[in-house]
Amino acid sequence: MPVIGGQYSFGLRCIAGKVCISDVDDFIAILKAIARRYSVAIQAMDAELIAGEAHIKSAVQKAVRAIRQGNSITSDLSMEVLLYAAGRRQIERALAMGVSPGDNKKIVIVIIDDDNDKDLDAIAEELKQRVGLEEQPMEELELETETEEKRNKLMRFFNITDAEIEAVGERKLKMLVLERVALLEVYK
Repeated sequence: MPVIGGQYSFGLRCIAGKVCISDVDDFIAILKAIARRYSVAIQAMDAELIAGEAHIKSAVQKAVRAIRQGNSITSDLSMEVLLYAAGRRQIERALAMGVSPGDNKKIVIVIIDDDNDKDLDAIAEELKQRVGLEEQPMEELELETETEEKRNKLMRFFNITDAEIEAVGERKLKMLVLERVALLEVYK
């Protein structure tokens, strides 16, 4: 799906689903090998810390813009995406949003084609087969934001206070997360 982020266009494919990750390093190595083969950026994140598709798109747009403008924190687009998605400047802290070992882990994988000329659906299919991802609709990310457990995880990870929730209302949690993503540009 082509995405326009201001003056920047790029290809983006998001995959949400469940996977068994026995070894994080092996899992990441598969993602890196696919990314190298197709000249794309790939990032995997814990779906429990994603507040919906808008959260991912916002992080990717800001990361692409930062890389293209030369004011990124890192020179690696996939890592820049993780920093923006986490709303954090420190790589070590942003890595907490990455994948971890376990069965039935809910994850989101983003594939970014900076040139916007690759078949991202074909890349996504290969990726799903190689890592054993059982894809689920992206809309489930939105629905899961409504659960108490996910709400609490998002509030803790993004340092959102009860006072903020009281001020804007429960239904605005996603907007507060998006605000944290946007604030990373200010804190650079």
